[in-house]
Amino acid sequence: MSDMEHRAPWECTFAEEDKSECKAGVSPGSDREYFEILSLCIVQAGLNWGMIRKNWARFKHGFFDFDVAKLSKAQAEELLKETSALKNRKKVEAIIHNAKEFQKIKVEHGSFSNFLKSLKTMEDKDALKALTRRFKHVGEYTAEYFLHSVGYWKC
Repeated sequence: MSDMEHRAPWECTFAEEDKSECKAGVSPGSDREYFEILSLCIVQAGLNWGMIRKNWARFKHGFFDFDVAKLSKAQAEELLKETSALKNRKKVEAIIHNAKEFQKIKVEHGSFSNFLKSLKTMEDKDALKALTRRFKHVGEYTAEYFLHSVGYWKC
């Protein structure tokens, strides 16, 4: 890992203007890790990174350590009652929906990494649209931040 890379999305420096300030992410090693980072980007939206860092272990526990199979069968009510989970219903519902999408992607592409490789044939704006269409609570900026965080784009 170089000085221009990081392991955690909160270490990501996404500087469009000054590329010397940019730090790209390291590609995750598993679909579960990709899903955790996507979920982290969703949970973090509108919140303070300090609060996310402080509570991330608790959130991971509340979301079954981001096990896609378990989450795809979960009900929002069940997760909202879990004391260690997030309390934002829309974000919880989005994470459950996205777990189901991850399962579909695995069937279609073999892995999430292969899915991302398939996006490389597209223009950047179309790759972003592919994510925003497929995943809930993922707008263009969140999609861009996610791709940067997982090393899809290098600085």
